Amino acid sequence: MTDFWLPHLAFTLLAFLIFARLTRTATQRGILLAGCLLLSLVPVQGISLALQLRTYIGDLSVASLVLLGWATLCRFGLSHAGARDRLASLALFAGLAMLLYPAALGLNYADPYQLGFEPRPMLLVLGLLCAVLILQRSWLGALALVLATLAFALRLGASENYWDYLIDPYLALYSLGALLSAAVRWLLARPTRKLA
Repeated sequence: MTDFWLPHLAFTLLAFLIFARLTRTATQRGILLAGCLLLSLVPVQGISLALQLRTYIGDLSVASLVLLGWATLCRFGLSHAGARDRLASLALFAGLAMLLYPAALGLNYADPYQLGFEPRPMLLVLGLLCAVLILQRSWLGALALVLATLAFALRLGASENYWDYLIDPYLALYSLGALLSAAVRWLLARPTRKLA
């Protein structure tokens, strides 16, 4: 049943974040959020809009939903993640993407996706990473890891693989692109040395 509602949550959050700039007050944003939820339930050709979208983009990971949820709450006044927290979270998901997707594209012979079916070693490593994030006060990445792990343990999604709760191609592309953009901005902002 929950794997039916996760696409509705993804649709609602995505639609809200797209149109949130058109609103000025928290009341308008609340109405927009409720409207996006109702829109996700509208049937088109016998299937809801949220499930229509799911057929095109697949399921988003729980980590993506956490980040979308955080962005939505920020539109209602929650403070944004600090630059250090954001960079740590982006680095975490970019690292996971670099571990998983080259193998999925056939660029190496390892199969890290297989580890997601019996993820005890992964849980240990990611638990340690989560502890490091908490010690660094990088709450966003830690929250995403904890909720993705909890969703996997409770089997809230359709997948039986831990990776599908942790990362999806959209989160991977966003993380890698945002890190690359941050690196370019940092390089451009560095003071240039004058040659004597």
